[in-house]
Amino acid sequence: METRNVEISALRTLRGGFLYLLVAVIVGIVAAFAGLFSFIVAIGSMSMPPHSPFAGVIGAVAILLVLLLVAVGIVLYAVFGKIRPGMRRLSEVDNGFRISYTGTTLMLVGLVIMVLGLIVLVAAFAAVSFSPMRGSVLGGLILALGVLLIGGIIAIIGNILTFVVGAFKLYSRYQNSLYMAAGILFIIDIALILVGFSGILSLVGYILMYIALGDTINKLSTAAATPAQA
Repeated sequence: METRNVEISALRTLRGGFLYLLVAVIVGIVAAFAGLFSFIVAIGSMSMPPHSPFAGVIGAVAILLVLLLVAVGIVLYAVFGKIRPGMRRLSEVDNGFRISYTGTTLMLVGLVIMVLGLIVLVAAFAAVSFSPMRGSVLGGLILALGVLLIGGIIAIIGNILTFVVGAFKLYSRYQNSLYMAAGILFIIDIALILVGFSGILSLVGYILMYIALGDTINKLSTAAATPAQA
């Protein structure tokens, strides 16, 4: 019974993570439309004195950045505050899920490396104004891009282990075809992102995962309650 309670708790934590991911996607969509609308309004008001020609554009960019930061914050909480601990607890029930927990670790490592790469990149651009040695500046830029590339690759591998492998592991254990469908959508979406297209299929995948996890939780809860009622 204790193992079943741990399993249900882990699945509920995972489900909460996918709910937060859905919220983050919605916030991101709102950010895109709000930023576009604000930008159009700002452009239209440029010809109307006494408006500053750049104040409206700056405001539009500020709105977009704030909403995007909110979306990024929600994603980070969803992955590292919900999905990561959910996979960790689920691996206590089925050791096969440890690979997905490792995936969240790789995502974290990749993110940290990419942040370091951005710091190096900013430092390299700042050095352009102060250093007469163009070779050292170019070397700094190449180093920063290399660090960003390595961090991005590690993060993508972590993403695959967490979401794609995780979805297939859930399907293998609970035999709900929605997990399989979500995993396939995650694969297609990653491929689309790699070739430069915005991946919207993950949104559908998150919805399928949320629904499937809810169904699995209900079945496990019913099965756990049945012996007590007997």
